[in-house]
This record gives sequence, structure tokens and C-alpha cells, in this order.
Amino acid sequence: MAFVRAAKTGAVPQGAIAEFEVSGKSVAVANVAGKFFAINSVCVHEGGPLGEGALNGTVVICPWHAWEYDVTTGKIVGSPDGAERIACYPVEIRGDDIYVDVG
Repeated sequence: MAFVRAAKTGAVPQGAIAEFEVSGKSVAVANVAGKFFAINSVCVHEGGPLGEGALNGTVVICPWHAWEYDVTTGKIVGSPDGAERIACYPVEIRGDDIYVDVG
């Protein structure tokens, strides 16, 4: 696929995470110290909306059952082998727009 505009950078303040629809997929965009990361916004546990969770550093906490994910890698925090993860998507900043490639 290609990069698609997800939002304005101002829609995701530093230290925050928000959910956007990108090419038909729910994507959570996090702003960690001014750097943007995009992950699948659907928790693997029971489908909770990660984009509505709390962001603590690089970790988002699912608002439904407190599962934790590292937004920089998609890995589930505390997964025994680190293999369990959700999809991470490439992000580009163009001016004041956030572009995400969910392809």
C-alpha cells in the first residue's frame, strides 16, 4: 500500500495516544517525546481500543483489561518470549500531517 494521511500532528500531543481510521483499519498513533508511532488499535485480548488507552512512556495500557503494549515494537509487555505482538505501521511526518502505511 501507500502512506495515507491519518491526522494532524496537533491531534496527538506529546505523551498521548489517539485512534484514527486509516484505509479501513483502526490505528493508534502515539507521540513519544515528539516521535510518532503507529500500531494496530485492536487489543489481541478482547478487542479493546488501544487508541483510547493511557500512554506511559512507550507503553500503552488497554482501557478494557490493562494489557500493555510497547508502541515502538508492538510487543506485549510481559510476554514470556516477546514473540506476541500487534502490528506496527511505518509513519512519516509531512509538514504538520501524520501519514501511516497500513499496507
